[in-house]
Amino acid sequence: MQAKKRFGQNFLTDKKLLEDLANLINVVAKDKLLEIGPGKGDLTKNLINVCDSYFGIEIDKDLLVFLRNKFPKNKNAFIDGDILKLNPSEIYASCQFRVVGNIPYNISSPILDWCEKYYEKILDMHFMLQKEFALRCAGNEKTSSYGRLSVICKYLYKVTITKEVSKEYFSPIPKVDSLFVRFSPKKKEVNQIELQNLKKVTGALFNKKRKKISNSLQDILKKESINNLDLNLNLRPDELSLNEYLQISKLVMNDG
Repeated sequence: MQAKKRFGQNFLTDKKLLEDLANLINVVAKDKLLEIGPGKGDLTKNLINVCDSYFGIEIDKDLLVFLRNKFPKNKNAFIDGDILKLNPSEIYASCQFRVVGNIPYNISSPILDWCEKYYEKILDMHFMLQKEFALRCAGNEKTSSYGRLSVICKYLYKVTITKEVSKEYFSPIPKVDSLFVRFSPKKKEVNQIELQNLKKVTGALFNKKRKKISNSLQDILKKESINNLDLNLNLRPDELSLNEYLQISKLVMNDG
């Protein structure tokens, strides 16, 4: 089964690596699991019979046929479709579930947006991501990869890099290495007003990443509010912590 470039497919086939990834996911009998893009089912076979319930959503119709033939007892577990169009209530109506996937780079951000949309239904996510993108997700103000995505991810999740995976393990071989990353939700439910204000603030400040925050704050806060900030206004956006961003967001909310 050849990988299709239009779907960004890079398959993992190393048996030991796949077992290691399954151990890191640590699926237990009571789990409800959703796998994004199971591909040829090489990771799937380590998961599908361990958990209470498994579904895999696959956009490639040829692979869908392949998967249903490979796992005939579980053929109804494989969904024909695009994860970005899936409402998980169709498969897990009243319970939380876990998400796993080897995620193509070109849809990494949209998939995180999808997970955010269904945040309160998701117990955790384990994603294979291109290294640069993964480092941005896990970044903090002390790392060079820190940016807007880092702040939003840190607000929503505890992000843990669990394994580095060389590009040599993939077929076809991509241009960069990958990281296997765990996203553990920090909250039972999200304060949407706080989150939207955080997105507004990070968007405004990181849009002028090389400038002091005093320049960008004028676009989103009243002068009086800026003066009330207990912050060094000479800092740049990538020097502020999550708590400092939340402090600014609170004033944005108050300024209305």
